[in-house]
Amino acid sequence: MKSLVDCIHCYLKQAVSCMEMIKVPDEKKIEVLYNLIDFIKTLKPSASPAYNSSLVLLKTYEFINNPDPYYEAKKSSNKLALELYPRVKEKVETADDPLYEALKVSVAGNVIDLGIQRDFDIDKELDHAFNFGFWIDDYPLLKEKIEKAKDVVIVGDNAGEIVFDKILVEILNGMGKNVYYIIKSGPILNDATKEDAEEVFMNKIANVVESGAALLGVPKDFVSKQVKNLIYTADVIISKGQANFETVDDFEDVQANVFYLLKIKCEYLAKKLMFKQGSLVLINGERLKERKRNIF
Repeated sequence: MKSLVDCIHCYLKQAVSCMEMIKVPDEKKIEVLYNLIDFIKTLKPSASPAYNSSLVLLKTYEFINNPDPYYEAKKSSNKLALELYPRVKEKVETADDPLYEALKVSVAGNVIDLGIQRDFDIDKELDHAFNFGFWIDDYPLLKEKIEKAKDVVIVGDNAGEIVFDKILVEILNGMGKNVYYIIKSGPILNDATKEDAEEVFMNKIANVVESGAALLGVPKDFVSKQVKNLIYTADVIISKGQANFETVDDFEDVQANVFYLLKIKCEYLAKKLMFKQGSLVLINGERLKERKRNIF
């Protein structure tokens, strides 16, 4: 997915959020932002928003001399989610269709996005997911594909959110599925890394695979050969969150097996794709391709 004009101010908002995390003084913030404006001029509009955002964030880390400003926030998100985990898991396991409820829980966790929004109400988001479900809902097709699948790949997103993904993985394990869970190879924003996976014990229930890059999403030209192979050969790929939404679509040949699971947070993207902003979406990759063809 190519970057849009409206992405530019989001790059700067993410940089501000990053600096707020470690309480950078205002004078330094202004200096960094002025330098970032010059840096943003060098970015390619043809690149995905996720890739350009990654470059801006990594440049911000250089300017503030901190390789992981979200470290403590990720710890807090994991702790909060682990406290909620037993109650949420019980609700999922006692539901009429545990797989469907696990998907709702997984997407509810997508609210833990500290890039733009630094506060969130996970209890409220869970209640909304359980009660209202998906605005676009390709669950019948996903369930059919999962039932026939041997291998399921989940392209993970944030710390904290990874705890709610555990519930989905456990349901898939109970269905006899071999689950691969993709994380980042290094810190970027509040995305889950190996340390987060081990902290919440995701590595005990899934094959945890590092993406090969410390970049948002899974940009095809930068991830490892192993990750490319997993995406190209898996029976089902569940892509979590917007950055993955913006990069997994580059794997064009496998979109029939891809299901995007996210909350629509970007106003401009919502307008372009005719999504309802704030809605929870579970959409198959082929259906998304058709939607894009009809709009762009």
